[in-house]
Amino acid sequence: MLISEPSDFSVVAKHRGQPPKPWRWEIYRAGRVSPIDRSRIQFESATEAKRAGETALRALLSECPEEKRS
Repeated sequence: MLISEPSDFSVVAKHRGQPPKPWRWEIYRAGRVSPIDRSRIQFESATEAKRAGETALRALLSECPEEKRS
């Protein structure tokens, strides 16, 4: 995947399960309806999920080359 603008990506915490760990993070790219990645584990709070998702997004962006701009 080529990265044109890191700001095109966002992390969202979603309530997707049952307590005690109902939260997971999902990474979205602008213009897409479905997430490009999501957590495989679930978290106790939205804050915890969001924090882990932001770490995952930083890792994803560091692995992908940026598009060359003229």
